[in-house]
Amino acid sequence: MTEASSPSYHPAWRRTLPLLLAAIGWILFWYWDTATAMVAIWARSDTYAHAFIVPPISLWLIWRKRKDLALLAPKPTPWFILPIGATTFFWLMGELTAVNALTQFTLVATLILAIISILGPRVSRPIAFPLAFLLLSVPVGDFMLPKLMEWTAWFTILALRASGIPVYQEGLQFVIPSGNWSVVEACSGIRYIIASVTVGTLFAHLNYVSLRRRLIFIAISFIVPVIANWLRAYMIVMIGHFSGNKLAVGVD
Repeated sequence: MTEASSPSYHPAWRRTLPLLLAAIGWILFWYWDTATAMVAIWARSDTYAHAFIVPPISLWLIWRKRKDLALLAPKPTPWFILPIGATTFFWLMGELTAVNALTQFTLVATLILAIISILGPRVSRPIAFPLAFLLLSVPVGDFMLPKLMEWTAWFTILALRASGIPVYQEGLQFVIPSGNWSVVEACSGIRYIIASVTVGTLFAHLNYVSLRRRLIFIAISFIVPVIANWLRAYMIVMIGHFSGNKLAVGVD
């Protein structure tokens, strides 16, 4: 006799899984405009195009744990209706004030809380990271643009002066003997940072067990693209300077 290869499922999943799918569908139905607005940003912005793969990655991470989850008994947690009510309230505030980042964040948070509420804390604990990973699909990060542009301008000017090139700075614009330059949004490096943090977070989860090591790796995935963007901006200016502004001008 051979042992059956198919995993045994706890009977509670027969009623919980349809309920879970119905709840997700119900939330998306009522917040459809918010969901489609979020997807529209993914489609038109290169900065947030990575978000298209975030939900499939979360599903894949959950699928990897399916055998362990199947043995657990899902137990709904009714008191989770309180935090769901809070996210609904904040969604309404975002809708009334036309703050898309708030409505989109609360939509994803509502989905996560609804899943936890239906499955219960015990079943949700093994999939805590895949659920939290969904938050990286929210297109937020533009608030960092001014500071990132300031950092890029600061480093570029510092590096130029260290290279022996005189620089006159006025805000995000600066003048060197070969011409005028300015740090614009494309020079902020926001695309590199968001993509790097997303991939770095996933890599840290898959390859490290210690929370400390995971956090260190995620921090590095933020710092490295920032420094790389500074060097990129500096090299573009240097190429333009030494080529008499025939090369690298306008190149991002």
